[in-house]
Amino acid sequence: MHLLIDVGNTRIKWQLISGEYDSADKSYSGSLQDLSTLIKTLDNHELDVLVAAVNQTEELKKLLGQGNFRSIAVANSQLSQGGVINSYVHPERMGVDRWLAMIAAFEQNKSNDQHKGIIVVDAGSALTIDIVSVNGQHQGGYIVPGLLMAQQALFTNTERVMKYDEAAVNDGEYDKYKKLGNNTIQCVEYGVINQMIALVKQVSEEYLDYKIFFTGGDGELLADYLKAGMVDKDLVLKGLWQVRN
Repeated sequence: MHLLIDVGNTRIKWQLISGEYDSADKSYSGSLQDLSTLIKTLDNHELDVLVAAVNQTEELKKLLGQGNFRSIAVANSQLSQGGVINSYVHPERMGVDRWLAMIAAFEQNKSNDQHKGIIVVDAGSALTIDIVSVNGQHQGGYIVPGLLMAQQALFTNTERVMKYDEAAVNDGEYDKYKKLGNNTIQCVEYGVINQMIALVKQVSEEYLDYKIFFTGGDGELLADYLKAGMVDKDLVLKGLWQVRN
């Protein structure tokens, strides 16, 4: 049995695989304590752990070190893997979440017989956009603050932008990112979302023949607005499975 773990900056995702990978298998997200609780219920001596971690905390290292697992493999970005060629001069410096998401999206695109390149948008703590040509060459990308990070930066570092107690109106019946804000929280939130949308839209228009893949906590929001591409919240976990050997 395999336990796949994706450790991001703000959350942890995991998935248990008993045989071959099945996209129907459910993935879970939660805290390190939630993951620890799960691990205590498993037969760790029969468990192979695969880890993708952009945030390797001491608590995580301790949890893995004391788990008595059959094996632990920690993924790192490579020069070339899974058909994708890294554009970085120092490949190991690329965030492993970006790397694995590209590998998974490239494989899906290839499996669907799509003769086109791909755009991988990971909307998490940071918003990352990566372009991969049809032959697997990573052409480059962008990294900008994600929704929460950008909001926190404004509230923390801008004297006149203060987070009052007023709540942003959200009745679930309208696309809030298409509206103008009527209080500070709304103005910040809607402004940041529209910045993110504008960047993704610009890139998609520059690479019209490329298929867009969205992942990350806010990936569905962006895909919703653009009415394009596909959402796959488990791209990193899928990429982790693909590079397990």
